[in-house]
Amino acid sequence: MSKEGEEQKEFSIVKSKISVVKRNGSREPFSLDKLARSLIIIFKELKLDNSLAENVIMNVLQSLEKYCDEKKCSEISTSIISDTVEKVLMEMGIKYKEMFEVAKRYALARIYQDVYGKSWDGKFDPKDLELTFQAVKVLESRYLIKDPETLRYKETPQMLFRRVARAIAGVERLYGKDESFIKDLEEKFYELMSSLRFMPNSPTLMNAGTGSGLLSACFVIPVRDSMVTPDGEGIMDALRAQALIQKYGGGTGFSFSELRPEGDVVASTSGVASGPLSFMRLFDVNTDVIKQGGKRRGANMGILHVWHPDIERFIVSKTGELKDVQLQNFNISVGIYDSFMRALENKEKFPLINPRKTQLRPGSGDSRYYAVVRARYSIEEEWVQEYIIEELERNGGSIPLDESRIITWEEAVAIAEHENAIVKWIDPQELWNKIVKGAWDSGDPGVIYIDTINRRHTAWYIDKINATNPCGEEPLMDWEPCNLGSIDLSKYVVERNGSTFFDVEKLAEDIKIIIRFLDNVIDAAKWPLKQLDEASKRTRKIGLGAMGWAYALAKLGIRYDSPDAVYLSWHMARFIYYHALKTSIELAREKGAFPAYDPALYRPAWHFSKNVEELFKIAETEFKISKRALEIAKDLEVDPIVLKEDLLRYGVRNAQALSIAPTGTISIIAGTSPSIEPIFALAFVRSVAIGTFIEIDRLFLEYLRRYELDDPEVIEAIAETGGIGHNPFMPRTLREIFRTAHDVSPIYHLLHQAAWQQWVDAGVSKTVNMVAEATIDEVDKIYRTAWRLGVKGVTVYRDKSKSQQVIYFGLKSFRERVEAKQQTQPTEVSKTFTISQKRSSGVRVRRRELDEEAEPGYEEEYEETPKARRRETSAKFGRIRISNKEFLYIEGFEDPSCPTCEL
Repeated sequence: MSKEGEEQKEFSIVKSKISVVKRNGSREPFSLDKLARSLIIIFKELKLDNSLAENVIMNVLQSLEKYCDEKKCSEISTSIISDTVEKVLMEMGIKYKEMFEVAKRYALARIYQDVYGKSWDGKFDPKDLELTFQAVKVLESRYLIKDPETLRYKETPQMLFRRVARAIAGVERLYGKDESFIKDLEEKFYELMSSLRFMPNSPTLMNAGTGSGLLSACFVIPVRDSMVTPDGEGIMDALRAQALIQKYGGGTGFSFSELRPEGDVVASTSGVASGPLSFMRLFDVNTDVIKQGGKRRGANMGILHVWHPDIERFIVSKTGELKDVQLQNFNISVGIYDSFMRALENKEKFPLINPRKTQLRPGSGDSRYYAVVRARYSIEEEWVQEYIIEELERNGGSIPLDESRIITWEEAVAIAEHENAIVKWIDPQELWNKIVKGAWDSGDPGVIYIDTINRRHTAWYIDKINATNPCGEEPLMDWEPCNLGSIDLSKYVVERNGSTFFDVEKLAEDIKIIIRFLDNVIDAAKWPLKQLDEASKRTRKIGLGAMGWAYALAKLGIRYDSPDAVYLSWHMARFIYYHALKTSIELAREKGAFPAYDPALYRPAWHFSKNVEELFKIAETEFKISKRALEIAKDLEVDPIVLKEDLLRYGVRNAQALSIAPTGTISIIAGTSPSIEPIFALAFVRSVAIGTFIEIDRLFLEYLRRYELDDPEVIEAIAETGGIGHNPFMPRTLREIFRTAHDVSPIYHLLHQAAWQQWVDAGVSKTVNMVAEATIDEVDKIYRTAWRLGVKGVTVYRDKSKSQQVIYFGLKSFRERVEAKQQTQPTEVSKTFTISQKRSSGVRVRRRELDEEAEPGYEEEYEETPKARRRETSAKFGRIRISNKEFLYIEGFEDPSCPTCEL
C-alpha cells in the first residue's frame, strides 16, 4: 500500500481492534489487510489503478466508522462490512463505471470462496460475469442453495442454472428418450438460462433438482361453504393447502364467494355466519407466519363476486384507515360480471344474492352446486344458445342444471328469485362508485371480469373459473397450478442494414425449447396435495411470458406510449402465441394431448381476439402507424389460424401456453426491464442495511454515455424526479425512448395490456400507473374502458395513495413524504329457453313456443375481460411500504414491479 494507504490504519475502527462476527458466529479482530487484499486482487484483474482501490478502501473505512459511531458497536458483522464495500463501489460507479464490475466481482468472490474453499483459483465462470451486480445480490439472497448449518453457499449462479436444466431435462426419461437426447436438451435449457434470455419462475429456480418442493408459482384453491369437506375443500382444508403451498414458495388465489354472508344462519350450530371477510383475516394471519419457501413473503389474491351480499364491506376492507392495516398479505379484486356492467350502463338495478339459497342439489350441503356460484355468460349470447340447444338435444330435450356445463346468469337469477335468495336490489352505480373510489384511494380493489375470463378460457367446457393467482396473470379452475417463465425480448433486438429489428428466427427457435421446458416442469414437480397433482396433469397449463419489452422498444427507437409501440405489442403477442401453440401441438403429437382436451369444444385465442385498430377505436385514441413500425412488424407476421387443422388432428399438449406475469426478481436476474411494463424510473435511491445510494437504470446509463451525459451531477438531477420526460435540457431522442411509468398516460398502459391480451390465452398482469393528481373520474374511465377492451382484469395505482411506499418517484417526492409523515398523518330473456319454476327440479327445458313463461333477465352485448392482479403491498414494521413499481425509493434489492409476488 502507498503512504496514503498506510495512513488509513489510523482510523479508530482499526485502532480499537473491533471484533468481526462471522456467519458461523465466531469472532476475529477487524483486519484492514484482509479487506484491502480482497479488493486489490479484483482491481489488478481489471487492470485498474491502485490509487482508485485505495480511494475505495478509504471511503469504506469512513463509512464503517460512521456506522459504528452511530450504533455504538463493539463488534460488526461480515455482512455489514460487505454491504458497506458494495455501497461505496456503487456510489463511485456513477463516476467510474468500472466500479460496477468491481462490486459484482466482490459479491461473486464470496460465493465462490464458500463453494470452492481454498481450492478456488480466483477465476470466475465467464457466464457469471455476464450477470449484473443486482442479479448477483438477488441470487445470493434467495436462490442459491446454502448449507443450513453454516449458511455457506453450496452453488454458484451457473451451478444453479445447471441444476435446474438437468432436473427438467431428466423428465424426458419418463417418455422413453435416450441419454443422448436428454444431455442435448439439458445443454439447450442451460444455455437459455445462462445467457439470460429465459428465466423460469422462482419456485423452479429455488427447488428444481433439490429433491423437494413445488416448481409452480400460481395456485387457485377452492373455499367451500363448510369448515371441512370429505374431499378436502372446506375452509380449514383451504387454510392447510395455503400453508403447504406457501411453504414451498407458491402464491395462492381464492374466491370467497361461496361463503354465506355475515349474519346468515348456520343450521348446524344454531348460530350466525361471520361472513367471508372474517375468514380472509384468518388466511392473512396464516401467511404472516409462513414466509414463502423460507425465502419470500407470502402472496394471496382474495376475490368476492359482485353479487355477494357482503360485497360493500369487501370493497372498503383495504381503503381509508384500513389500507395499511388489514389484509396486508392480500391483493383483493371484485369479480365483475357482464350483467353488472350492462346494468351500470343502462341504469338498471342489480341483485345481491345469498349463494346458500340457490342450491341445485338440496340436502347435499355442497356449495359447489350453488347456482349463482356456477353462473357464467348470458343466455343472449348466440354461441351459448347454440351449445345449450345441442346439449338439450343430446339429453332428450331436458337436463338438470347441476349436470349442464353452462348455467347462465339469467337462469341463476331466476332460481334466486324463486328461492327468495335475493337479499336486495341495488343501484350498481353506487357500488361502482365505491369500487372506483377505493382503487383511487389505495389501489384496492382491483377488478376481474368473470364472464370475459370464462368466455376466453380455452378449456371452458371443464368448469367455471372463479379466481386468479395473486397477480392475476393466471385465471385458474379449482386446484389448478401453473408454472411460469419469461423470455427477455430485449435480447432479440439485433442490428440489420444500419437499423434495429427482432431476430425472429432465434426467437422462434427459443420459444420451441421453452415450451418443452415448461411442459416438463409439470412432470418434474412434487405436489403436497393429490388435488394439485391431478389438476396440473388434467390440463397441463403453462405460462410463457415476456420481460424486457420496454428495453426492446428503447433499442428499436420506439416510444412506449405511442400507437407504434402498442401495434408492435399486438404483433409480438401473436408471434409468440403462434410458435407456442405450434410447439404444443407438436408435443401433443409426440407425447399426447392434455387429458381433458376436446377437439370440438377447445377454444384457441383467435376466437375472441380483436385487431389492434379496433382497440384504439374503443379507447377513443388516435391510431396512426409509422413506416418504421410497419417494417419491424413485417418480420413478426404469422397466422395462427393455419394451425387449426393440426390442432384438430393431434390436439394440444397444454390447455394454455401464454401468461404475462410481473416477472418480479427474475427480470433483475436477467438484467432487463420488468414484464411488459415501462421502465419504472431512470435513476432512484436504493436503500440497504448500511445506508442509501443512487442507482441508475443500466440501459439508460449506456445511452447517457453515448451522449457524454453521464456526469454524476446530471444523474443526481435525474434522480430528483426519476425521469427525463419533461427535462428540456436532455436530448429529444432520449426523452422520447426513455419514458417512465408516470410519463406514460393511463390509456397507453391499458392499451399495451389489451394488445397482449388478444393473443395471451391466460391473463396479462399489468398495473395502470397514475400520478398523484389523477381524479376518481379518470380511474372510473380506465375500469370501464378495460371491460370494453376485453382485458381479463385491471389494477390501477395512483402515486402516494398508500400512506407508506417502498418506492417513491423521485428523491424530491421521497423527502416530502418523510416530512409529511413526521408531521402527521330486467329486459326480456331469450325466447328460446326458460327455467323451470319448480325449485325442486332445477331443470332447463327446450321451449316449444316462443315467449310464454319467459323469466326476466338482462340484455347483454359486450366483450370484456377480467383482470387479475393486485400488486399492493403490506406495511412491514420498520420498512417503507407501498404497491407498485414506479416510485423512486427502493428498499433493499426488491423488484418494484410486483412486491407481493416475486415470480
